[in-house]
Amino acid sequence: MNEKMGFSLLELTFVIVVLSVLAMFAIPEYTKTHREAKVAVLTDLRGKLTNAVDTLKTASNIASRKQIINGQTYVQYDVKQYYLVSGQLLHPTEICHILGLTSGPLVEGTTITSSDGMYTCKNVSPQQSWIRMNKLESTDCALSYTAHYNNESIANVEIKLTGDCLE
Repeated sequence: MNEKMGFSLLELTFVIVVLSVLAMFAIPEYTKTHREAKVAVLTDLRGKLTNAVDTLKTASNIASRKQIINGQTYVQYDVKQYYLVSGQLLHPTEICHILGLTSGPLVEGTTITSSDGMYTCKNVSPQQSWIRMNKLESTDCALSYTAHYNNESIANVEIKLTGDCLE
């Protein structure tokens, strides 16, 4: 009674080759899908930020929602929070604050990581701030908020994905 136990070297080699070919196609597809999902999260944040900016613009027309502190105008957006505005539009330092990613406004030139560690926010200048999703593989994708001024008030804002985002 001479029974064979186990697999031959040829059978093992065949299985390894088949698994390698499958991995060759599956891994890049998984990475692409994973990256697209993260860019979709930034796209969702863009929609939320656009909605918040529009709501805040409307709220800035209501005198009871305005508050002036140290010469700067703040507008109540929700029940508990006031946000810095310039004219009727959200100031760039407030983009992560209004989305709930940070507990307060950004300081110019400082990078802040959100409390959950998933996002990084930065106020680059009085005209621009951005949000990046941390650990976004092989991409330099960010949600950019750029303010265009007329005199000392923001005349309009541009909210868009920048870098090599998939759109």
